[in-house]
Amino acid sequence: MTMAARGPKRGVLQWLKPRSSVMRTTLVIGIVVLVSQFLSIAFFWQNLHLPEIRQHAHSSALKLDILRTAERLQRPGIEVDADLRTFGNLEVIRDPRRFPKTRPKWFAEIFTDRFAEQLEHELGVATPVYFEFKPVPRLWIKAPTREPAWVVEELSFIQQYSPIIIVGWVLGVPLLSLVAIVILARQLNRPLKRLQLAAIRVGRGLHSTQLEEYSGPSEIRAVNRAFNHMTDQIRATERERTLMLAGISHDLRTPLTRMRLAAEMTSDRALADDLVADIADMDAILDQFIAFMRDGSEEPRELIDLNALIHEVAHQFHGMLDVHCNTTDLPRLSLRRVAFKRLLANLLQNAMRYGAGPVELGTTLESGQVLLSCRDHGPGIDLSRAHELLEPFRRGEEARTTQGSGLGLAIVARIVRQHHGRLSLDNHPEGGLVVSIRLPAPSRRLFNR
Repeated sequence: MTMAARGPKRGVLQWLKPRSSVMRTTLVIGIVVLVSQFLSIAFFWQNLHLPEIRQHAHSSALKLDILRTAERLQRPGIEVDADLRTFGNLEVIRDPRRFPKTRPKWFAEIFTDRFAEQLEHELGVATPVYFEFKPVPRLWIKAPTREPAWVVEELSFIQQYSPIIIVGWVLGVPLLSLVAIVILARQLNRPLKRLQLAAIRVGRGLHSTQLEEYSGPSEIRAVNRAFNHMTDQIRATERERTLMLAGISHDLRTPLTRMRLAAEMTSDRALADDLVADIADMDAILDQFIAFMRDGSEEPRELIDLNALIHEVAHQFHGMLDVHCNTTDLPRLSLRRVAFKRLLANLLQNAMRYGAGPVELGTTLESGQVLLSCRDHGPGIDLSRAHELLEPFRRGEEARTTQGSGLGLAIVARIVRQHHGRLSLDNHPEGGLVVSIRLPAPSRRLFNR
């Protein structure tokens, strides 16, 4: 069979397969329970009930053969009927008005058909059999005689079967087994759910997340200990990295300060201005490194007026960049103030460094989301490489210049992810880059995280 032929079939099986481990465990154990019930029923039927039916049919065939023999020997029917009632527990019915009104009974026919097959094997003639449950269980057998007659046998012991026990065994045991399986599987998967939520928190920068190490099964405790050890290592690495960058920043700023003083004291003002500008760029790059490493994930959230924050940041760029704020009424959002101010400042710095003014900052509320957009009037970008601009140390090469550290939009993307938003880059039809940020509407769940 080729891969093309197996592909659709495999796709259907993948679609039918349960997604969660709870349902997979329930399905597997449920199949085992149902197969066990089927085999149990088959065992009792084949080894107990079927031999009993055949033995009973054999006994009834002997009695019917007596009735047929008596008819052939022309013995009085009354005497034979009385003997069968006394010694065979059979009542011979010769009055057609008392004959049973037979009708199909699919459940009873499972037994009566086997009974009739054995009678035919014993007597050599087809013998109809009919089971009547009410008012009392009785088994009707059409006598193989010339004159129409039926014999009826009361099955008094059939009434001792408890239908509640039978239904409970056939249906109750599988249902109880499935309920127990679901409960057990949920208990086993609850630690996995906690591990999933903890991993999500760590992925959002909450590296202090810890799991319980002293309760639950030994395997789960081992996994929790390994997870806690991992978060401890992440915190230690993060502290070392931050300390290293802080040391680099501190050590480099001293010679940069001396270089700035030396540049300002030189007589060549053009050279001095170039040196001061380069030193300012180096200082800004150091600040970008520190800002990227300190992502602000530990900063608490607060309800903030985003429009007021936009005007505050835009005012800081007064005289350096022409910024137009086009805002609409918004609900207060759950944001990290310092991190979001850094996001807005990076957007404006990116527009000032790589684009051209004026820069348009706008907000609107649409489809339950807050849309923040920043448009410059520069050359735009190559959209096929837009995703690269959101990665650290990646810059546009043709449409944008190669100044800067390549961390500005990477910091913006990280802060947007921390706020559960989406960021996209696009070129405006009239020219320039448009950075669009969509933030979820305020919710209690988001604010409590």
